[in-house]
Amino acid sequence: MESQSFALRTALWSRALMMTRRGPFTAEISDEMVAIRMGWVGHAEIPIARITRISPYRWPWYGGVGVRIGKGLVAFVPTPGAAVLIELDRPVTVHTPAPWNTQRVVVAVDDRHGFSEALARRRTA
Repeated sequence: MESQSFALRTALWSRALMMTRRGPFTAEISDEMVAIRMGWVGHAEIPIARITRISPYRWPWYGGVGVRIGKGLVAFVPTPGAAVLIELDRPVTVHTPAPWNTQRVVVAVDDRHGFSEALARRRTA
């Protein structure tokens, strides 16, 4: 299958924040990997084979924006609100920008349903 790229969801006010963080704000899905990039502040490369569950998630406004370390998870969220939770069979190392191990990753993408469906298709392929 061809890789798919999904833009991380932004709002007008969060674009000013993004200008200080050079680089892509995307989640790209290939047959083997989900690569989440949020400029120089963080990134994750998650093997598709390690994903056990994909579910909707709501990132709260009080959780902050950017690359966030929460209780038991790491979030890539330029804006609060609708997101996707990716759960793994064992921890992976993500960069926040320092290395951090987690089994749960939250990502806020523009097309949450399309992103979830693309991940589900890759998992079953």
